[in-house]
Amino acid sequence: MKVVKIFLLLSVISISSLLLQAQNQAVTQFIQHPNLASASIGFLLKELDSGKVIAEYQSQTCRNPASVTKLITTASAFEMLGDTFKFKTVVGYEGTVSDSVLEGDLFIIGGGDPTLESKHNPLPNNFYINSIEAIQNAGIKKINGKVIGDASLFAEDGAPFLWLVEDIGSSYSPTPSALTAHDNLLQFTLVSDSAGITLNSLKPFSPLYQPKIELLNNEGEIGWRVSKQDFSWEPAIRGNLPIGTKRVIKTEIPEPAIFLADSLQRLMNRMGITIDSTACSVRQTQKKWSGTILYTQNSTSLSEIAKITNHQSNNLYAENIYLYLSLQNEKNKICTNGNSHIAITSFWSEKGVDTKHLFQVDGSGMSMKNAISPKHIVDILEYMQKKSSHSRAFTESIPIAGKKGTVVNFMKNTPLAGKAHVKSGSMERVQNYAGYIQKGDKWYAFCIMVSNFGGQRSTVIKQISTLLNEIMNSL
Repeated sequence: MKVVKIFLLLSVISISSLLLQAQNQAVTQFIQHPNLASASIGFLLKELDSGKVIAEYQSQTCRNPASVTKLITTASAFEMLGDTFKFKTVVGYEGTVSDSVLEGDLFIIGGGDPTLESKHNPLPNNFYINSIEAIQNAGIKKINGKVIGDASLFAEDGAPFLWLVEDIGSSYSPTPSALTAHDNLLQFTLVSDSAGITLNSLKPFSPLYQPKIELLNNEGEIGWRVSKQDFSWEPAIRGNLPIGTKRVIKTEIPEPAIFLADSLQRLMNRMGITIDSTACSVRQTQKKWSGTILYTQNSTSLSEIAKITNHQSNNLYAENIYLYLSLQNEKNKICTNGNSHIAITSFWSEKGVDTKHLFQVDGSGMSMKNAISPKHIVDILEYMQKKSSHSRAFTESIPIAGKKGTVVNFMKNTPLAGKAHVKSGSMERVQNYAGYIQKGDKWYAFCIMVSNFGGQRSTVIKQISTLLNEIMNSL
């Protein structure tokens, strides 16, 4: 009997050794690829039920996480707010209503909702209609005051100073605001002909927006850049647009709070509610609003918002979520990036998650100052899978590799396609992936970060896919 037991033990050890050898060989082949000779690589793959580390390489070294940061942001939001949480936007007034006249100001109080009139919003975009209906139901036909967009919930100071200049105000990274609307984006069309270059159309329409067009219409290459100061409605569009061409350009709404207030005011005037004053905004105030509420717009649930954030890698949604989390720490009185870092770090520390590998300065991963280790990402993934009551909602917020979202082509036509929930993160010379892999009845969490690689990004992505498939195939 002892001989049989020893034989079985030796067999198990032998099989385990072969598996470990195969896993180590896959990692070794990956890090020795010519494209990665100058790269910094971190990798961790863990089986969640047992907590066993399947493969690892420099997983405790912090690197730029890029959009993998959104996993920390959304996981924190699920735990701190709950998956049914909804942002609120309030329409109300300060003053008195008499004989159908409001003697005072109408306010739109921003609550950080990124979905307001958003093209990604799964709910009907009915903010304007419902607000005007509420104003009419209150018997208001004239306002002797102003329509004010209040974005003071976030300590807004314009474009995030932690972002690169070329990212600020771009179509993929508009400045976050407590009163966000229309994805904080304007889209316009420039047309170049023999008479010059003209702005042909603007969506959504805004007479406030008066760009200074400084483009040349010669035969050179197409190139343009929008440059502006914070909150300026007169940006300069510089570059080149050859004759006979048309260019669709997206750029941020300079100040969403005043844009929304102005838009609502113009619609009110069309509906017979008169206001003579110009719409304005409030960005920073210590005063707590205490007026009369006419209407409250609730966002879709956090589950849906997190799904948009991770599936589409939506930077604006991530930043609004991140800033709102500031207030979940009782020590924080205002929403700032720094206070959000304090709130998130404190929360996870209290849950027993090691945060010494977490240096998060924004919600989306746009900043080059973010630094997070693969181990910390995997620790969060493990907690969410094993301990969170929002595990399912969080997992479903992460797109399926080879099937959906920003990873629709990652691991496509491989054994892992459709079996892994993966968030990608990329910027110049950075390619990261993190998420869950399911094999049989077992779940695995992983994070791989590659910085400063050489060669083509597509080659690095293919090598990461090969690495994951080879290791999972060996199990």
